[in-house]
Amino acid sequence: FGEFLEAKARVLGPGDLHVKAGSSVTLVCVINQGPHDLGTVFWYLGANMLQATPTHPNDADTSARITIQNHWSDGLTSRLHISSAKLSDSGNYSCVPTIAAPASVNVHVINGEHPAAMQHGNKNTAPLSLSLHCTLVYSISVFIIKHIR
Repeated sequence: FGEFLEAKARVLGPGDLHVKAGSSVTLVCVINQGPHDLGTVFWYLGANMLQATPTHPNDADTSARITIQNHWSDGLTSRLHISSAKLSDSGNYSCVPTIAAPASVNVHVINGEHPAAMQHGNKNTAPLSLSLHCTLVYSISVFIIKHIR
């Protein structure tokens, strides 16, 4: 019999995400290619299934505060976007595919500045930024050296 490869979901970024109230949050869930149809993805906040939320008809901005976009290619990518995060948006977010193991992330929406918490949530930002900067400088240097000769 063939080997069965279970598709698994993973939420990109840290397991604990700290964001300031009023800012936007995008959670990205990726499901690796399995040996079968990947189905679709549902997002939960705790035990409650999330759906795109239309704003009140009297609001000037008619875009939804919470949007969910699924994209199929070699795998399945699902993006949950929350514009203008509220304290009530804090909690455990789970990406639950129909036929794959789920993944989750804890989102902490905080009021005001809490530098330690904010740095904890964005701990990977500086090294990634520095890495991209160094790669760019190296690439430009190689390009210049090759064209000077």
